[in-house]
Amino acid sequence: MTGIIAPVGHLTWPERIDELAAADPEIVALRTTALGGETLTWGELSRRSTLAAAHLNELGIRPGDIVCVELPNGAAHVLCTLGAWRLGATVLPLRPDLPAPERQRLVALARPALVLVGREPGADQEISAARLLSDGEGPAAALPPAVANPAPVVANPAWLIASGGSTGAPKLIASSASTVVPTGARSVGAALFHENAGARHPVNLVCSPLYHTQGFAMLHHTLVDGYRNVLVSRFDAEVVLDLIESERVMMAAFVPTMLIRLLRSPSIRDRDLSSLSRVIQGAGACPEWVVREWIDLVGPERFIMGYGSSEGVCSAQIRGDEWLRHPGSVGRPVGTEILVVGEDGAPLPAGEVGELYFRPVQGTREVRYVGAAAPRTLPGGYQSIGDLGRVDEDGYLYIADRRTDLVKTGGANVYVSEVEAALLRHPDVEDAVVIGLRDPEWGRRVHAIVQPRPEAERDGLTDALRAHCRGHLAPYKVPRTFELVDDVGRAESGKINRRTLAELREAPEAAAS
Repeated sequence: MTGIIAPVGHLTWPERIDELAAADPEIVALRTTALGGETLTWGELSRRSTLAAAHLNELGIRPGDIVCVELPNGAAHVLCTLGAWRLGATVLPLRPDLPAPERQRLVALARPALVLVGREPGADQEISAARLLSDGEGPAAALPPAVANPAPVVANPAWLIASGGSTGAPKLIASSASTVVPTGARSVGAALFHENAGARHPVNLVCSPLYHTQGFAMLHHTLVDGYRNVLVSRFDAEVVLDLIESERVMMAAFVPTMLIRLLRSPSIRDRDLSSLSRVIQGAGACPEWVVREWIDLVGPERFIMGYGSSEGVCSAQIRGDEWLRHPGSVGRPVGTEILVVGEDGAPLPAGEVGELYFRPVQGTREVRYVGAAAPRTLPGGYQSIGDLGRVDEDGYLYIADRRTDLVKTGGANVYVSEVEAALLRHPDVEDAVVIGLRDPEWGRRVHAIVQPRPEAERDGLTDALRAHCRGHLAPYKVPRTFELVDDVGRAESGKINRRTLAELREAPEAAAS
């Protein structure tokens, strides 16, 4: 990790916050649903993150250091992050409720200079975020006195993201972003705020946890662009719909699980969603029926699907009206060339599914992992992050699945996201995860782990689900076994570790039972 001086004529992200604060110090920049509700103006965001940076400086944080922010969604998370960036440190947002063994492995990989926690510190490098953010009263007395903020330095990378990985082995992924404000970002900001000084927009709603790329990146990028952010401490469909109405939310990004839960709200058709100009779906494959319902709900021009990765190797977007002409696509890649290859490494023709390899149209793009091998590569600068998909003759990209999630059963390939999408169409299914389990006849069999809706009748549900799948899937894709559970164990980010689920079910003691 490195810290560099910002290029001439460019601001760092914290400097951009200061610029917005100087123009409109009393306008609200951030609201959260944490702790009964928190509010920070642009002036407070600037002042309090500067105070955090001063304390971090006195604690020895230097450019290129890693600062772990192990906090729930809330104002403290944002302030600590901005404070670290003011010093040119890289931030690792870490899930605060990780199991101890996984947390220990991730912290050992990161080797942070400091870990900011929301509980009583339990190790030498840990410090309470509350103490760090205090302005000198109460528990902050033991901290060194704040000093003048040092000269701004760019953090590169701006952040690391912790990933359990599809293999189950934790790793850290370095963001491709630094904390330099991109050209054009300052075209929003002060002028927009002056024009809307008495209004409640533009507002970006953040529902994903800040330890996940979608939530973390969307919040900080939109802050730099001058949006007021509303940060949800924990996703709840009714709370989110209330906030969209009361805050007149203009933009919101959701993972597929959230979109499904919102659609199942009994009140959604009666809600005022007119303020939404952009509803963004990302962070995973989304069932086509979900996309169509959202297009019907908000209009095709306002629903956007995105494809990207924490590694930053590829970016694609498609608007609802374009998607209706190319259903299932995530759009045409921007600034990236794609090569689709088969299992033998040979390029595949348009329309055939294979492993996706990406390279930038100009320059190079380094993918940096900590704790994992470098990504798979091909000659010519192509890199793979493990996704399977196809590209049609018009250049539109379609994602099939993760390479490691593919189930080969009886010689045929089954993409688990397709099976999950079919299961989620059943009215009695709250959530579903599909995995492959060892099978003496089929090699691996398709196994469905299903979380029924609370009001669903479980007697006979397995037979009903099997019949439902037969009506939506080819016979070899229909799960051979079903398992009903109270909770599939999906994280707030929408992620699930299928390998761990399979290992638990294939363990000798599980088989014996």
